[in-house]
Amino acid sequence: MRSPDEVETVKQKILETALDLMCEDGFDSLSMRKLATRIGMTAANIYNYYENKDELYLAIQTNGFRMLVESFAEIAGYHCGPSEKIRKMMRAYVDFGTGKPDYYEIMFSRNTPKFTDYRGTPMEAVATIEKQTALKVADIACRTILEFRNSGNMISDDDAHYLTLLAWSTLHGIVNLYNSRVLQETTDDADRFIERFMDDLTRHFAVYV
Repeated sequence: MRSPDEVETVKQKILETALDLMCEDGFDSLSMRKLATRIGMTAANIYNYYENKDELYLAIQTNGFRMLVESFAEIAGYHCGPSEKIRKMMRAYVDFGTGKPDYYEIMFSRNTPKFTDYRGTPMEAVATIEKQTALKVADIACRTILEFRNSGNMISDDDAHYLTLLAWSTLHGIVNLYNSRVLQETTDDADRFIERFMDDLTRHFAVYV
């Protein structure tokens, strides 16, 4: 009988290997048999930890969003102005995307299943946890933007949501350019460019609100 720590270690190994395979061949090509061969386990043994590849995929998604939630929540608790918090969240997002490119690719860049695909299926409950975790990231960002109200700026809930999506889509482009190495081909110092980009985005953000 494995200890809880040993079980968690095995589950993490399975998730990491599944993530590698999804990045290599795509979600549709992932199978429990292929995963078992890569790890050196039997497919039957893997089923002791995960019901199917959808549960594996959703666990990967949830893990990734939890990392972002933890980073954003920590920043939200800092004793600094909302503009500085937003800048730090942008940095945290870029660091996550470039530091964990495999997670980022599966979470944001691949055409993988979404919550609506699991609605009405046995995986809906697991997918709901994943979606709720993902929404926490946007919620923290929106609440940080709404802190501008406390500093005398007028901003509606709709504008806060819009600005969150605007910043997200822009940062997503930068992360994808960096991870594909296109950015490194077009500038001599990609990291300095990213810093300047986030400074400019933060300034435009502050002007908008």
